[in-house]
Amino acid sequence: MKKSLLFLLIAFAGMMLSAQVTDTVVSKVPSNKNVILEEYTGVGCGYCPIAHQLGNQLMAAHPNRFFAINIHTGGYATQFQTSFGAALANQTGLDGYPAGTLNRHVFSGSTTDDSYTSWTAHTNLLLAQPSPVNMAAFGTLDYAARKLTLTVQLYYTANSAVSTNMLNVAIIQDNVLGPQTDYGNYNPDQWVGSQYNHMHMLRHLITGQWGATIESTTAGTFVEKTYTYNIPAQFGINGQKVDAILDDLSFICFVAEGHQEILTGVEAEITRVNQPANNARLISVTDNKKGGCNDLASADLAVKNNGSAPVKTLSVKYKVGGGAYETFTWEGNIEPGETGTVTMPGFPVTVNTAQTVYAFLTTVNGEDVVSQEVSGKVTKYYFKTWGPMMFKLTTDRYASQTSFKIFDSDGNVVLEDGGFQNLSSNGTTVHEYPFQPAEAGCYFLEVYDTGGDGINAGYGSGSFKLYRQDGITLWFSNNGKFGSMARYAINAMNPTDVENHSQEMNVYPSPVSSTLYVESSQPVLRADIYNLQGQLVRTVKGDVHSVSVSDLSAGIYTLKLATEQGVTVKKIVKQ
Repeated sequence: MKKSLLFLLIAFAGMMLSAQVTDTVVSKVPSNKNVILEEYTGVGCGYCPIAHQLGNQLMAAHPNRFFAINIHTGGYATQFQTSFGAALANQTGLDGYPAGTLNRHVFSGSTTDDSYTSWTAHTNLLLAQPSPVNMAAFGTLDYAARKLTLTVQLYYTANSAVSTNMLNVAIIQDNVLGPQTDYGNYNPDQWVGSQYNHMHMLRHLITGQWGATIESTTAGTFVEKTYTYNIPAQFGINGQKVDAILDDLSFICFVAEGHQEILTGVEAEITRVNQPANNARLISVTDNKKGGCNDLASADLAVKNNGSAPVKTLSVKYKVGGGAYETFTWEGNIEPGETGTVTMPGFPVTVNTAQTVYAFLTTVNGEDVVSQEVSGKVTKYYFKTWGPMMFKLTTDRYASQTSFKIFDSDGNVVLEDGGFQNLSSNGTTVHEYPFQPAEAGCYFLEVYDTGGDGINAGYGSGSFKLYRQDGITLWFSNNGKFGSMARYAINAMNPTDVENHSQEMNVYPSPVSSTLYVESSQPVLRADIYNLQGQLVRTVKGDVHSVSVSDLSAGIYTLKLATEQGVTVKKIVKQ
């Protein structure tokens, strides 16, 4: 009987130990540090969007290893402040904005303030360093009760350099729309119409200004702490309240040596419960740069499904500028947790003029909803042209990021080029292309920049324009501040106008084998040769008297000779 009782006690203890191991999520295998960026910012800081973009890039480059916390504090922060920001900033030694610390580490001197120009290199250094402690954080966010239950586990794989550590739990909010000074369109992807989409914003520290005390920090120590927190309707101080949208909240946990060196950090894995079935949110309205040679524009709506059921139908109310509201219904599928694109039907606009489109959701899956109105800028660029044209593209220092193409309404490309050669320093390079559609119709010009900041963002004042080859008419110009792409619809009404002017022009010999000679009563400023596919194969500029064609393949070509009086077109045969 005693043996049986002893056996049961041993078995019960084994079950308890097994349950404890099962509940231990944190790894016991030594690992390197993760990085916490505490970025100090404010809506009045015109260069801060540079740092915002860099923080986003580092998060994308190091998923689950790099975490950003944007702290609005200081003279530039007239909104979005917290009661914690000033003390956090004061211990960094920062002396200007943009500013930030990486794991509150001192890389040089005696302060943790680290220039954003060094963030990439310093991040790589920290990620390669071993951490004495591993972390795991997980919990639930109850939508019905607006209640967070969060468990944080620590396991020390080595002794901490100090005997007491501090555990910090920060509430972060994304998609907070508001103002932002931006001196150079440094972060175009975060603009939503006339408002800036603030991300990774510190809203609260559940564990207080400097965290909760961890008193045992020796190798082999396991620590588990559980927190419950009721999410208020709004966050903020001093009349700067912002709605606390549960869908946009995340929770960053990190361990620090007192107020300084951060050893590692993680984002908590949160299970969201009691979410409404039909809970979608309109995030942004962006110009999709679609439409033909008319006054119709369109826009894309980014819709996040925060509900537990797929979104199958939406009703959207919208207006353009100060016009009347219209309604359209969308059908499709957006799975729970996913963000989908809803393309609006074409709507009339004033062409070549930026206009604001306002939109909000009225029903989701047939159920009435109350949603925030979101706005975005839309510009339909549309011009009517005639005659042969010249496209002039001025690229900036990073010309390899730039390209363009001109194509017809069927998608057939008639002219394209790029990327180009980068310069060794800031500056510009001019590229010119004669362009004459084969026939009247609707054509499109698209200019691309893979860097996402256009060709006029401080590395040289790039631009582009389209004008008539005779220089009489400028159809349009663009200052190069277009983000990732600019699109123009071109209605070529009479492509051959102003050609074949009555001027004495003699081209010989024909057929030609090596050199083509030009005699003209007016100085020839430019000669362009096109093949039968409409591709430009040779250009000679200046006072043109001859053109070498020895390397061209045999066949029929079009020769265009430009003078101050206009353009003359000749057919030549290369033998």
